[in-house]
Amino acid sequence: MNISENDSTESAIIYETPWTRNIKFSLFVALESPALICNSLLIFYLITDRTLRHTLHYHAILILLFVTLLTNLIEVPRIIHYLHVGIVSPQTALNCMIWQWCDYLLFSTVNLLMFWTSIERHFLIFHAHFYLTAKHRLLFHYLPFIIIIIYLILFYLAVIFIYPCTVQFDFSQPLCGFPCYTTYAIISFYDVFAHTYCPIFLDVLLDIILIIRVFCRKRVGLQQHQQQQRREWRKNCKMIFHLLLLTSVYLLLQIPFAVIIMLQTLIYLPEWAIRMQTVYFYYFFWLLTLLLPFVCVLCLPEVTKKLKNSLQQRVRRHHTVIPMNLTRH
Repeated sequence: MNISENDSTESAIIYETPWTRNIKFSLFVALESPALICNSLLIFYLITDRTLRHTLHYHAILILLFVTLLTNLIEVPRIIHYLHVGIVSPQTALNCMIWQWCDYLLFSTVNLLMFWTSIERHFLIFHAHFYLTAKHRLLFHYLPFIIIIIYLILFYLAVIFIYPCTVQFDFSQPLCGFPCYTTYAIISFYDVFAHTYCPIFLDVLLDIILIIRVFCRKRVGLQQHQQQQRREWRKNCKMIFHLLLLTSVYLLLQIPFAVIIMLQTLIYLPEWAIRMQTVYFYYFFWLLTLLLPFVCVLCLPEVTKKLKNSLQQRVRRHHTVIPMNLTRH
């Protein structure tokens, strides 16, 4: 949510109607509670189950779930309130800057996490020996996640709270408009290029390359290791399925906003494109974080099985009939 966003947010008041606002409000309200419950349950089982907790390719999903949980706890209630009343409240500079910082931070974190997840799938499938020792797991697995989060926290702290620029808040727009640093071309271009365009484009490219590499590897497999390769193939297919499922939903909801922003900087867009951007695409990130927990359910069959067994046990206990001794008087 960066470059050319000023045009988008200024157009929001023109194109927004009570009908479009009510559609988004109703959708977000309907999804908020189920998403929070699903999000919390998935995190709980991924942390408490020892096997799942030590499965490396589930760690990216766990961190992504933490980010969506924070977004659904902090950001989505704010936007629901804004859609309900049509104005930002409380109308203070600090509130606006905190909202902008949280939103930009979480938005970019999702982008970079999805990008790194695509990179790591290549290592997990083709270079699994990188993760054999604790030192290598720290360097190649845990450290990248830590660096991404710390870097983004510091970057947005600097550009939103520290960078000297003229602040202008519009309480009639979501996020009170846009941060003042986005009016400076160099910083804004770096932000949108490094935290939006590159992760999205490279994510698509890496996933395509991964599919090609896995299928090529299967075709050139040695006959004497056929049984071992069959197990490895099933494991790789499982990881690819999880990645493609997450990536498909992510790209479906992130690409429209990113493409319109890029086109706004290059050509004159028709009114219908600007309307779609300001009224709908602008809100797709919050919709994404509400949908991702449900998508992650399909990526975590072990958790789904545990939840199903737990529910079945509860149902059986609820319907258990306790025999009573009946006596005639």
